[in-house]
Amino acid sequence: MLKLLIAEKPSVARDIASVLGGVKRQNGYLETSNYTVTWAVGHLVTLADAHDYDEKYKKWYLEDLPIVPNPFKLKVLDSSRDQYKVVSRLLKQAEEVVVATDAGREGQLIYELIAAAAGYKGPTKRLWLSSMTEEAIRESLARIRDNKEYQNLFHAGFARSQADWLVGINATRAMTVHAGTLLPVGRVQTPTLAMIVNRDMEIENFKPVPYFEVEATFVHMNGTYKGKWHSTQKTSRLDLKSQAELIVEKTNGKPGEITRVEQKTSKEQPPQLFDLTSLQRKANQVAGFTADKTLKLVQSLYETHKVLTYPRTDSRYISDDIVPTMAKRLSSAVATFSEYGNFLPESIIPTKRVVDAQKVTDHHAIIPTEKVLSSEITHDERVIYELVTKQTIAAFLDSAEWASTVIETTVEGELFRTSGRVLLKDGWRAVLGKKDDEEEKGDKDEDSPSNLPIVTEQDTCITELADVLSKQTKPPFFFTEASLLSAMEHAGKQVDDDTLAEAMKERGLGTPATRSSIIEKLKKDGYIRVDKKKLLSTEKGRTLIQAIRVPVLKSPELTGEWEFKLKQIENGKETLNTFIQNTVVFTKEVIQEFSTTSIHVESTSSRAVLGKCPLCGGDVTETPKFYGCSNWKSQQCTFKVWKDISGHKMSPAQVKALLTKRQTKPLQFKSKKDGKLFDAVLVLRDTGKVEFEFSVKSTK
Repeated sequence: MLKLLIAEKPSVARDIASVLGGVKRQNGYLETSNYTVTWAVGHLVTLADAHDYDEKYKKWYLEDLPIVPNPFKLKVLDSSRDQYKVVSRLLKQAEEVVVATDAGREGQLIYELIAAAAGYKGPTKRLWLSSMTEEAIRESLARIRDNKEYQNLFHAGFARSQADWLVGINATRAMTVHAGTLLPVGRVQTPTLAMIVNRDMEIENFKPVPYFEVEATFVHMNGTYKGKWHSTQKTSRLDLKSQAELIVEKTNGKPGEITRVEQKTSKEQPPQLFDLTSLQRKANQVAGFTADKTLKLVQSLYETHKVLTYPRTDSRYISDDIVPTMAKRLSSAVATFSEYGNFLPESIIPTKRVVDAQKVTDHHAIIPTEKVLSSEITHDERVIYELVTKQTIAAFLDSAEWASTVIETTVEGELFRTSGRVLLKDGWRAVLGKKDDEEEKGDKDEDSPSNLPIVTEQDTCITELADVLSKQTKPPFFFTEASLLSAMEHAGKQVDDDTLAEAMKERGLGTPATRSSIIEKLKKDGYIRVDKKKLLSTEKGRTLIQAIRVPVLKSPELTGEWEFKLKQIENGKETLNTFIQNTVVFTKEVIQEFSTTSIHVESTSSRAVLGKCPLCGGDVTETPKFYGCSNWKSQQCTFKVWKDISGHKMSPAQVKALLTKRQTKPLQFKSKKDGKLFDAVLVLRDTGKVEFEFSVKSTK
């Protein structure tokens, strides 16, 4: 009796075979004492192309759309044909199959498509692995389940692939034929690109609005402190400088009374465990790793070194049965990171922020295994392993405690507020240190209460100095991989609250397993580029998004809703057929909308002309390193604007403004001498020189 076990990768097949024992190597498979073990190499079988249904689809015509296969056909990938032949032959001989592909939606899809193409319909079991240690493999082999229990995973994966085919093939053909140039559309890729393009355009078109604040320094018998003026609406901003100057004139040198003092302590709960997306965000913030690089590193720590659990998870929780193993897992991890040994909790006390079986779907959160690292790891692998170790320890420690102080000082009827906080008890912060808030959250104007004098209500003070602070509104931040992953996870919405973020995760763009590949594809296809940590849209990316005049194809919310439906298929609350029927209806509506929508794509040459050269009147166009006059060769014109000016990357829109208005709006630069940031306007002189004009206040 041939019992066949199919893994997703050769390395996983070897690990499982070594546990089974009695290994004999053959061509494309391994023989063990119990099983014949073979493997896929990722996908061996995929959905057939449009022209595989009818030769006429090799040419693209609007009247042929929409193309809706019924049923969808499969085909073997040319790049994997040899291994497919091995697996297919073994399937035809098998009397029982054990599925050991990656334990998730795509892994299930990989096996089911191979089995369907090979015609295997015999008994099938499922091996479900969450870690690759020898002990975990033995335990999983001892509790192999019926593969029928995992059919909803396959249905979700198959629904996803069909939806991508329907939307991608039809919308791409419609767009391309309509516009006369290739304009690819992807169900998840296009909304993701649209978010980046829209953010970049918002920043470029942003016009700073000046506002003013009043800051006062007060002298109290126990010391000095500063406060900011606040209105009755609890805002510190004033639209007019004259308003601020009146408050300064009214309060400067005048006595004040402390009208409110509030002191309280608050607890800050420990962080949640990592799922893949939160780990990718953290690794990007602290180490600058791309999402794709982080996935590869954690995959290596899971498969090769076996010190972390399954990485492609969307859960930040563990189930109750894992709790008794946590002490051993943490002690195994700190064998590598001895500096955290003193922080290990005395006992593992489960809380709902960490232990919740109902929120563990296919896999629990990423945590250390019980295996002590026994092989050399790279520096980057060590960074990821350390991040997971620290996060896991912190999740089981006590809350941090803060002391917060608010002082309200009234001078001549005007209210000034002072706030600050200090850490009283480290708790989990002893391991993680200062919280790494994402850059989008901005800076807080808070002092340390330890720096504030001891004051009580009705105390008096003197306003030593009141001053006007001139400020201006700032544009949103450019996307980084960390912030883009967050936006994808929450379908374009900025969500800071952990509970709300968890509730929105099911409606995200893509899945934790696919988001990194989407970002990498956008880079590879030239739709976005990376500038340090910033993700910026290219002209090619903007052209594509501007050409798509059907809004739903660019909607993160809609695509997030589709992902939610796929999750419902996994949970048995939605059927594959219903989802595909709805996707077919949607596809037909999109094609219908194309028939009433004009698509205009500006030519590359017309988009590249940004203005006239101030020296000779020639066209100014973009080159790889600068924007320069097109007459540089024929007339030796030397006019150019460098793309990088003191750390600021000049955009085409900014160069266009410089050429037409002879100056830009205030921009931020970095001093080459001391690295400090400063604001300035770029001015184009009649000589063709571009110079700084310091008419705005420097940034501290």
